Amino acid sequence: MKKISIVAISLVLIFAIGISSISCAQNTKATLEGGALLYTLANNSSSYRFIVMYKDADGDLPKYMFVYINSSRRPMVKQDITDNNPKDGILYVLSLTQDELSQFTRGTSEHNVKYYFRTNDGHGIVSTEESSSMTLDYEQMGLVMEYSSGSGGTCGR
Repeated sequence: MKKISIVAISLVLIFAIGISSISCAQNTKATLEGGALLYTLANNSSSYRFIVMYKDADGDLPKYMFVYINSSRRPMVKQDITDNNPKDGILYVLSLTQDELSQFTRGTSEHNVKYYFRTNDGHGIVSTEESSSMTLDYEQMGLVMEYSSGSGGTCGR
């Protein structure tokens, strides 16, 4: 009877270990795409938006979404609060005024901003590389960006 109990317990443990290994191996790591600091200019004032796209092939929602600005952590929010589909991507934003951003750059120039994004899908931490680039926010300023191939232009005609 003792041998049967030991064999049964051993089989249960082996089965449990096998199932946990399978469930861990099936998770796909979440990704953060297009992380950027966008700025707008209006009436001698600037405003800023940190944006990043969260994607998870497994459909896991993030436990949190942060942007670290000069080592200071700030929570981000979904651009569309009804968007709950991480498989096709959820856009997260943090909007700041010029005064709010300047709090992170005290003692340095306004353009001395270093930032990165960080999240956790419940299976591990995902971060982007640190960046210091800023891009004009064409969409918020109502501008259209035109591209030219350089051939057939009308310049000088």
